Amino acid sequence: MILVQKILFICLVIEQTSGNPWQQNLPTWLPWQPLAVPPYIPDTLQQAMLANLTSHSLFSSFKGFGNLGNLGNLGNQTQCNAKLSQLTSGLTSFNPESIAFIDALGKPGPGVTTGNFLWLGNYEMCGTGALGNKSTGYRYENCVVSAPLTLGGYPLALVWTGCSPPECRSTADLQDVFKQIAALINKSGIIHTDPAKWVAQCDVKQEFDAGAYAAVTIISIFTLLVVVGTLWYLLEPIIISFMEGGKDDTTVLVDAEETPYEDVDKQPTEEKYRSPNQPEWLLGRFMKCFALQRTMETLFSTATKPGQVLCLNGIRVLSINWVVLGHSYLLAITVSTYNGFTYATQLLKRRNFLIIFNGFPSVDSFFALSGFLVTYLLLKQLTKRGGLTPLQWIAFYFHRYVRLTLPYLVAMLIEGWLYRLVMTGPTAQQVTSSPQSSHAMCERYWYTNLLYINNLVPWKNSGSEACVGQGWYLANDMQFFLVAPLFIVLLLGRPLLGVMVTGGTILCSAITTAVITAHYHLGPASTADPNPDQFWLLYNKPWIRITPYLVGILGGWFYWKWGQQVTERVKILPEWQKVLCATPIWAITAAVEYAVVFGLYHDIQLNINQEGKPSEVESVSYQGLARIAWSLSLTTQILMCQCGLGGFINSLLSWSGWQLLSRLTYSVFLLHLGLITLLAGQMRHAFFLNPDFEFAVSYLGILTMSYLSAAVLYLTVEQPVANLEGITYRKST
Repeated sequence: MILVQKILFICLVIEQTSGNPWQQNLPTWLPWQPLAVPPYIPDTLQQAMLANLTSHSLFSSFKGFGNLGNLGNLGNQTQCNAKLSQLTSGLTSFNPESIAFIDALGKPGPGVTTGNFLWLGNYEMCGTGALGNKSTGYRYENCVVSAPLTLGGYPLALVWTGCSPPECRSTADLQDVFKQIAALINKSGIIHTDPAKWVAQCDVKQEFDAGAYAAVTIISIFTLLVVVGTLWYLLEPIIISFMEGGKDDTTVLVDAEETPYEDVDKQPTEEKYRSPNQPEWLLGRFMKCFALQRTMETLFSTATKPGQVLCLNGIRVLSINWVVLGHSYLLAITVSTYNGFTYATQLLKRRNFLIIFNGFPSVDSFFALSGFLVTYLLLKQLTKRGGLTPLQWIAFYFHRYVRLTLPYLVAMLIEGWLYRLVMTGPTAQQVTSSPQSSHAMCERYWYTNLLYINNLVPWKNSGSEACVGQGWYLANDMQFFLVAPLFIVLLLGRPLLGVMVTGGTILCSAITTAVITAHYHLGPASTADPNPDQFWLLYNKPWIRITPYLVGILGGWFYWKWGQQVTERVKILPEWQKVLCATPIWAITAAVEYAVVFGLYHDIQLNINQEGKPSEVESVSYQGLARIAWSLSLTTQILMCQCGLGGFINSLLSWSGWQLLSRLTYSVFLLHLGLITLLAGQMRHAFFLNPDFEFAVSYLGILTMSYLSAAVLYLTVEQPVANLEGITYRKST
């Protein structure tokens, strides 16, 4: 009984006070960080794990708990000693409190020999469950201990949850217990741990702070505007009739449906008013911008206009789905790291898994699309207007800032301040209360997001110092948008010089990437190099990521200048000549894209099997050329689709059904990581990935939730803001 008592004490008694001198940063789960390849041979480590768990040394170590003496010798924790004795004694008599206590304890589950160190108990049993007693105020608390372990040099993370009675929360005694547990673990000779890095956290009620009030206030304002705008749209004839003193004027009913506003480049120059005799009230136009009738009509519209690049809809949707796929699988890999690191390595041995593991080109696709569209649309405006006035240039930038920032702000408030208030689970405290949680980072760095400098401040941002992790992309995109007119105007006025400057900038970016890679001895990509400095050295810096955007600018300029001519010439060609011309180009661009995604397979296998690492030439070449190769191939394919050489691929990408989903891609991008974080913080069990069916269901669920959430954000914030610009932007420019 003494042995059982001591083991329970080790498993369950964890401190709550913030004054713990061992308190370190929790190993925070960050879905946007590149996933490092663990340098180990899984079969060897699995054998070592099995041998370690069954070895005499480990058995002796755990048996040594019996020699610790009486629990009272650990300190002055006599009340804790008595309480644990009461609970363990109650097991033999099937005491409900004791049974609930054991049920709340995390226990080793399947997959221990393959690395399952995620030991989660029954979260609902503690606090508000059978072990909660509101009438007496005696309250157990859910607690989680994070302990870093190493097995043969490979880092493991023990996450152990349980339910702590009030008597067992002495910091001094727990320090002694942690040290003794660590000493016993280290006696095994294979598994090692440092007690100074053990961290314990118990459930702490999340406070409704100023940021949460701001989030609720802003969301409430938008919700109220949507409700009022919807009612106004329905009751406008009655309201106007009443305000005009009951005049018998039915002209307001002549055109009951307005043409919905879409993107500014698609909006009509003149707005249609309902009454031919009198302009519509500004208040009415303002309120109807938020009306669901209008925003839903825009969302579900499949109307097209001449000059639209329809294939971009399909590319945009497929790219965002690819991004969500990678982040969702990273959730699964992160959570399943505790239940089977050997299976994670089995995944990396599958070449097709690189579509997920090396899915970074999906982001480059968005940079290329953005550069293409900005260039094509701005060149059309510049030639149509003969240039832009200073006020129009200000409106050009202001339009972009407002359109992106208001939905971004709402998403940031939700993820940074509201999710933590509703997140509950065995490991929720690790997500919500760690020094690198979204809440902590948003409180420190919210202004960098709104200024779009969060990829530069802090300078050595490793991905964890971020309010809304995916915001690094938005910062880069906004910075590229700011400098894009410099290249575009030059391409318009002096094309040859513009091509040389744009191409030269691409070359400088590639050389810079290569030099940094060589100087810091980095691998060809995050997927083949565990160095965490890759993120701030290469991954999120604008002078590294601008190459796809500049390639997109050249593509947009080419299509604006020669697209119509090429299209007219292609139209007169017989079908066999179209196929003959298009097939080699499609084959080459597809082969290049395949090489960018799957070309690292050999290097990853070398890393996994500890058979070597990529040469410096390979690393420098891939880092310097991969983004250019991907974006150049993708831009070429877009031009092929637009010029009549896309065939069935263009028909697929230009399908009208993509339009609805395409309008939601920005909101999906803003919201999906927060939803994944919310899911991770509330996991009640380890995530098993073998077979992949469980993940497929999880991914489809996350993707569906992301689109549904995005539809809400689109209808309440994103499109109403676009509608508001429809009554201000055109007149100001």
